[in-house]
Amino acid sequence: MDGKLAVELIFLTSSLVTIYLILRRRYLYIRLGMRKIKIDTYFLGALLGPILIVLFGILNSSQILGGLEGAGSLNPFGILVLFLSMVFMSIFLDITGFFEYCARVALKYASGDGRRLYFSVYLAVSFLTIFTSNDIIILTFTPFIYYFSKNAGIDPKPYLIAEFFAANTWSMMLYIGNPTNIFLAAAFHLRFDEYSRWMLLPSLIAGVLNMTLLYLIFRKSINKPLKYVETINPREAITDNTSTILGLFILGTCIVCLAIAPYFGIDIWIISLGFGLALLVILLLRDSFVAVAKERINKKHFTVGPTLKKMPISIIPFILSLFIMVEALRIYGITKEIGIFFNNLCGASTTATTFVYGISSAFVANVLNNIPMTVAYVPITAGASQTNLLPAVLATTIGSNLGANITPIGALAGIMWMSILRDKEVKLGFKEFVKYGLLVTPLTLLACLGILAVEFNFF
Repeated sequence: MDGKLAVELIFLTSSLVTIYLILRRRYLYIRLGMRKIKIDTYFLGALLGPILIVLFGILNSSQILGGLEGAGSLNPFGILVLFLSMVFMSIFLDITGFFEYCARVALKYASGDGRRLYFSVYLAVSFLTIFTSNDIIILTFTPFIYYFSKNAGIDPKPYLIAEFFAANTWSMMLYIGNPTNIFLAAAFHLRFDEYSRWMLLPSLIAGVLNMTLLYLIFRKSINKPLKYVETINPREAITDNTSTILGLFILGTCIVCLAIAPYFGIDIWIISLGFGLALLVILLLRDSFVAVAKERINKKHFTVGPTLKKMPISIIPFILSLFIMVEALRIYGITKEIGIFFNNLCGASTTATTFVYGISSAFVANVLNNIPMTVAYVPITAGASQTNLLPAVLATTIGSNLGANITPIGALAGIMWMSILRDKEVKLGFKEFVKYGLLVTPLTLLACLGILAVEFNFF
């Protein structure tokens, strides 16, 4: 079989198996003695690609190592360190109760008014997502919104969908909001402030439009009166005041340092790693002090264990497998051909480049999932002309974020979100999600890309 055709078939097979596992077999349970370990399955489909590549001899060992090292300026390990460090800090802040505190503040502000509840939830999720991680916010807010809606006697769907769409929209404003942002910005040496300068206005327009369209779709349900709900005390959510302050200080200082690091020639993954390790050391020292003092560990004081247990370790083999697959696509000229096709299609037009890369990436994200799509698009985007390179990169970033609002398989966050809803017996099927996604996302995507094109043409 022709090597090029083999790579294409392996990539397609690996992607389909990954999607099947995501939809049908979210977890794999392994029993070790008396313990039952739950493992995410999504990375198994991605691992299938490198396994087949090795079995059929499509790449040699040096080429595989080259894929793991990254092509050009793309550093897989640096990207993983940056992502996992930021997630570690966000998870720690989450388990101290800070995000639930913010949710309770939003719900208390609603005061039984459905319309106020909708906008307060949307704005709270939006603000927190900008500075943390869309995945963490979705996992934290979803159960709380469900329980509140149940107690208030209202339909949870408008608020859950608003939360999900907000998280996936506002996550594109800053470099750190989504791993796809990190892949693209790191690959093309975009500074933290440079990325934010271009993405601020498109994100703002997309966020406001999303919020408005969803309100119009669900306005009848949203405007229904809420049943009496017991008084919400936000402070009860904070289970460890000292840890919350510590987490906010470390995360906030880290974000400031990420913005200024490029001016001192420091790679931003080194900054995030430094702050992540600082938090880890502080937690270990605190745990050691408690152990030496032989004091009873108060459950309100979180140790390092709960934070590490929630870390998405499965993403490591998932991402590294994807880099090997993309290396195969690059070596056999497949990504280059796609890049040439896009260049011929766009010509010298910045506007055409913005829309072609943005729309195509949003579509492909719902075929492959947005992380594989982004990794594959890095060498494709690298083929854009120097003039149109930045528009192509940022348009792909927009597609990777907003594409997650079209179908539940557009991003891993969507899969986790749907899994939570199934556990809570919320009836929201694939077709219903797609219906809302198609009513809102295409218009939001076009408006967002249009603003980006205007920025490049007039500023």
